[in-house]
Amino acid sequence: MTPPRKNGHNASRNAAMEQAIPMTSRRFGSWEVVISRRVLSSTDLASRYDAASGRWARTARRFRLNAAYCEPLLASRVVIDLMQVEPQARILDCGVGNGSLSIALASLMKGPADFHAIDTSAEMLMQAKSVMQHAGLDPHLQQADVLSLPYEDQSFDVVMAAHVLEHLPDPQRALAEMVRVLKPGGMVFLCVTRPSLFGALVQLLWRTWAITEQEGIAWLNASQLVDVGYRPVRLSSAGFASTAFWARRPQ
Repeated sequence: MTPPRKNGHNASRNAAMEQAIPMTSRRFGSWEVVISRRVLSSTDLASRYDAASGRWARTARRFRLNAAYCEPLLASRVVIDLMQVEPQARILDCGVGNGSLSIALASLMKGPADFHAIDTSAEMLMQAKSVMQHAGLDPHLQQADVLSLPYEDQSFDVVMAAHVLEHLPDPQRALAEMVRVLKPGGMVFLCVTRPSLFGALVQLLWRTWAITEQEGIAWLNASQLVDVGYRPVRLSSAGFASTAFWARRPQ
């Protein structure tokens, strides 16, 4: 049986809801009141990242991001996989910020790796270049949007992003782009803000999604990925404010 066609009003309403981030809801009998916020455009996000770049290094130190990412990276066993890649693994860091996730991964690896990174913020890329080079990395940096990655299909052994997807109007589209440039057998590694008191503050300030473990797993499964895993991430002074997810592209 052919499903009933949505009328124009409902289609427009659904499209509008897809571009809004739910903040809170309350039920009163048969009534439900939902408060949501409009998402930021890519241009607006880049501008806000530029403005925040000056204090982002302090934020990364405060939450000890370099150390916080190490435990879930080890749990995912991605380091073991990368050590088997010859002559060297190619890694893409989407929304690199000041490079904390790449630096954490590099600190766990014994062999060389070819690090690439993008960010929509030119100011963040300048920070990433300085901080990553100070950590001994020589990354290939490019200003770009994770919603439209400037790379060929199946280009990287690992594609990762730390606290990026929850900022986007269409996180699953970004995830699809990440999977597109991932080699068969390669791993996607994500860190996202989870529902918590700290997560609520981030959500209010940045209009982000608060992503539950069930939602993250569902996104990865919908992307046709396998070997899905996750682990809460403890950020210094913020508790378990994030969740790390990982999964593989089938061979």
